[in-house]
Amino acid sequence: MFTVRTQWKVGLAALLAVAVLAVPGAVGAKGPHDSISNARQQPLGSTVTVVGVATSFTGAFFPNDNGFAIQEKKSGIYILDSLTSDIQVGQVVRVTGTLTNSFGQVLSVAPTSIEVLGEANEPPPHPVKTGDVSEDTEGRLVRIKGVIVSDIENDLPYGYKFEVDDGTGPTHVFVNAGTGIDVSGLEQGQRVSIQGFSGEFLGAYEVDPVFPEDIRILPSH
Repeated sequence: MFTVRTQWKVGLAALLAVAVLAVPGAVGAKGPHDSISNARQQPLGSTVTVVGVATSFTGAFFPNDNGFAIQEKKSGIYILDSLTSDIQVGQVVRVTGTLTNSFGQVLSVAPTSIEVLGEANEPPPHPVKTGDVSEDTEGRLVRIKGVIVSDIENDLPYGYKFEVDDGTGPTHVFVNAGTGIDVSGLEQGQRVSIQGFSGEFLGAYEVDPVFPEDIRILPSH
């Protein structure tokens, strides 16, 4: 599986310089570094163009859809479909499409065009308390640490789910089947560190890991 986690291949700032944000009735383009954050502020149904680094690969959240997530600085958003592209983590992409909700509430783009502009580092995950996984973190890569406080529930064909709590309140973790992550070694009571996409499903906020190394079992206190 392709992933770029080391040296920049193309300057992201230069790639983002070609990005614009389009909304109905808009005359001028917004600043290139605000494409995702500006898109997240537009009404549903708006046509937007966003540029960012892919933080999940095509089909990681299958069978929900065949999409992927992108992030630019502190803002991220989900792309509902890869169209004919096979997007991999670390690719810089420009997406045009319609702003919508998916997965029960996650703000997303239903794309009409996807263009790969180059490659870059995956953005580092934002450390966050389990009780703070919320609308404020949605769309970003985040990292939580805490104790598994529920059983590992089989929700196939979609995946597996459980809750993690660091003392600030539990948050859901959903391991999508499309990631291929093996959860057989996980159990209630373990301390874990989990990195993933900060999402929402039917009003419940969650963290969705992408790679096996995104889930680490920590030593117990």
